[in-house]
Amino acid sequence: MRAWKKTVLSLTLAAGVAVGGTAEAMTSDEEQQLDVLSAQNQIWEKNMSIEEAIAQDGKFAVTDLDHNGRMELLFTTTVGEEEFVETWGYEVNEKGDGVSRLRFLNGSDTTRIGQPKVRMYFACQILKRHYVFEQAQWGPSMKGGWARDGKLVDLCLEDGVIHQELLGHFFEAHEKRDLPPVEILYSDGKANRIDEAAYRNLAREYYDGYHVFEVKMGWTSVEELAKAMGVQKKVREVFAKSYAEFHEEELDEGPVH
Repeated sequence: MRAWKKTVLSLTLAAGVAVGGTAEAMTSDEEQQLDVLSAQNQIWEKNMSIEEAIAQDGKFAVTDLDHNGRMELLFTTTVGEEEFVETWGYEVNEKGDGVSRLRFLNGSDTTRIGQPKVRMYFACQILKRHYVFEQAQWGPSMKGGWARDGKLVDLCLEDGVIHQELLGHFFEAHEKRDLPPVEILYSDGKANRIDEAAYRNLAREYYDGYHVFEVKMGWTSVEELAKAMGVQKKVREVFAKSYAEFHEEELDEGPVH
């Protein structure tokens, strides 16, 4: 997204007006980036097995999550009994002649970035998008039974660099994994014990004054990409469709109080 489009978006959000509803015409720069992304298939073919990704309910999306004007191609897969979600991708480089690898995050079934829509906090004055998500993992408890250990994390993708900050933590004790927890403990990012209500409010407190809004990610089945592989024109078409769907919906809820 170019600088002028960033400015328009920030002013619109600052005015509290909903964004989206109609697809924008692509700029020549965006068209060129689609050419670059669609020409790099040998990179992600080397780093992933298309057949395996399809079996793991693999999806891809073409986005510009950090508003730096350079497109990202993201992949997400769901694997294992615990539905472990992995998300990674590539971003068009600064020269605009290739891509660089992004390692987005590893999470669990509560990882938000892999969802169809993502809620975000947006600072209009500095044009940064922040994503707040929970990730957790199961393990045997030292007292017997099972424990689910999780955290509430802030993630910001800025010019291809991923910044994460711990906002909170939770710990669940279970007699069995398929039974409700017998105990849940919550704490903030500094390990101070808090109750559930305070835990649920951590993100809103942290981003007081930021706008909260929702973006449709435009995830598409990797199977569609597999069908187009080998023909750059077809790959470009599925990437353009995903990018258009990413821009289809941005609903601003106004500033957090």
